[in-house]
Amino acid sequence: MATVLLIASLDTRRKETLFLKEYIEKEGCNVLLMDISMGTLVEDVADYGCVEVAQAGGSSFDAISRSSDTNRNMGCMVSGARRIVGDLYEKSEIQGIAGFGGTSNVTVISLVMKELPFGFPKLILSSSAAIPALAARFFADTDIVMFHSCVELNGLNYFVKDALGRFAALIGGVLLRRTGAEQHAREAVAVTEFKFAEGCAERVRKLLEQRGLEVVPFSATGASDRIMEEMVSKGLFKGVVDLVPSGLSEALLGGNRSAGLDRLDRELKGPAPVILTPCGFDMMSCGPYERKDTDSYWKRKRIAERKLFIPDKYRVQARTTKREMELIGRVFSEKLNKARAAVAVFIPLRGFSSLSREGGPLHDPQADNGFLKVLRTKTNREKVEIHEMDCAMDDPEFAGAIASRFARMVRTATNDEYGPASTRKPGKPSGNIKEARKRSGR
Repeated sequence: MATVLLIASLDTRRKETLFLKEYIEKEGCNVLLMDISMGTLVEDVADYGCVEVAQAGGSSFDAISRSSDTNRNMGCMVSGARRIVGDLYEKSEIQGIAGFGGTSNVTVISLVMKELPFGFPKLILSSSAAIPALAARFFADTDIVMFHSCVELNGLNYFVKDALGRFAALIGGVLLRRTGAEQHAREAVAVTEFKFAEGCAERVRKLLEQRGLEVVPFSATGASDRIMEEMVSKGLFKGVVDLVPSGLSEALLGGNRSAGLDRLDRELKGPAPVILTPCGFDMMSCGPYERKDTDSYWKRKRIAERKLFIPDKYRVQARTTKREMELIGRVFSEKLNKARAAVAVFIPLRGFSSLSREGGPLHDPQADNGFLKVLRTKTNREKVEIHEMDCAMDDPEFAGAIASRFARMVRTATNDEYGPASTRKPGKPSGNIKEARKRSGR
């Protein structure tokens, strides 16, 4: 029988917690109860009481209940709960984790859940699930399931009982049908992709699958590529084909698909081998189009004066300038030079995406050259392979070269986890790069 750890604050929601516990048990699951109360002590109800959680976090419940420092108190409870949950997980004593409450409780609960691997069931019920400023923080970077209760979960009125009952059914259904994906994923590889590299991404997926690799794609939306990197950092993938690392450039320039300035850091720490391209560096996502008249970002960046691709009123891709591409190149090179993973960068000299190839709406070879010149001069060739190819991003030969190199890197990494993935001498250009540069005008 599956066991779920249920996290709640008994000092404010004792009746609701016990009601939910009873309904989860009716779904055929065992329930362990953890109390994260920070106000009033409730004894002899929880399997892991707030006193034990506070002590595990390096404090005491008395100190927390008397303190008005909410950030410190929450930090202690998060730390203590993580230790207890980590021990339960390592001993396989729980097969899922769930929690409910308001904003403060859900903040603690979600931070605890984020320590658990992808595929391990994590479910939250809250009336705060739809608050725009908070929602992404609750479930970003992992696979937490958020259930929006709509009503405040205080009291046992009809609507609260209905929400708790449906949440219990959800918990039971997820736990009883768990597949253990976090274990199987270790034989897979991660690939980032988006609309303007879909030809390349599709070919790379097929070619890697033909080589016996299981491919897990992630859309480069900012949130999804952060999740990918989190999974990579926890050892869930044997390699990464990061076709679209533009969550970094969007963070630098303020675009909609920002993945934070720490994008690339976790995947480059190793040991999984990494292939990168500059796809997406050639544009900024800055929709909707209605921002053009009132948004200070559009005015400051002079977006309306740039080359634009506007497929609809919600989406706008603006061409990055030469100066912006030079900035991206510097930051990108700095991150590459710190890599511990085996890294290869593939550059399509005739267009970094389907939008910037010749004839495309964002075609700008001079801007691309700004990036390339910085990359060539700032990157440590003793550590990083750079493969420049006389083709565009979506040309078949580009995907073929990536898939072929990656397959060799994965084999090398399997044999020597931290060894160099390259079979050529460091610093030696791959292919006829000089000839490629002549033909491409670079």
